[in-house]
Amino acid sequence: SLSMSVSRVRVFAVFILLSIILSKQYQLLYYYPVMFISLEYLNSNKQYISAYNYKLLNALFVGYVLLICIDRSRPYKFYDGIEIIINSFEHMLFGFIICIKMAVYYSIFQNKLTLQKNERLGIVIVFNIFGFLNEFFQNWYKHQSQWHLNFDSRKDILMNIIGTMLFYFLFDKINRMVHLKNSYKL
Repeated sequence: SLSMSVSRVRVFAVFILLSIILSKQYQLLYYYPVMFISLEYLNSNKQYISAYNYKLLNALFVGYVLLICIDRSRPYKFYDGIEIIINSFEHMLFGFIICIKMAVYYSIFQNKLTLQKNERLGIVIVFNIFGFLNEFFQNWYKHQSQWHLNFDSRKDILMNIIGTMLFYFLFDKINRMVHLKNSYKL
């Protein structure tokens, strides 16, 4: 089964950090602390541990970061068309996974088990604003024209939007999967 304890999260965090450094994918170091500090906080939260299938969510969150690490550090490249598909899938997952994490945080802070459509929409909007700004950050990091969104940037934004739409429309199903059965009695 797909599950990951808190101690495994920490082991994978160290492994991922080492792989980022050894593969010289330094741009990932900007995202790494946010991903793992936020996960460390969740794993110390009693509501996350008691109401959520936290081991499944841990596996999902860590698995995504691991996928990015493996993809970005592979020593070979495929044909351009395949690379675009891989990168598109990566950005779609980014929107989807980060919205799930945002929803978990929101529901914990609001002490809710489910979110209304307007709350989900708020998460989608906030993420896509972040995703849009992230493209400018990436331009800065790559020493490109900071305010110009090239084909890749526009594609990334579109794939982020598709990922957030998947989150929005699949939320009820996801929500049932990530909550423990007895948590609905809270």
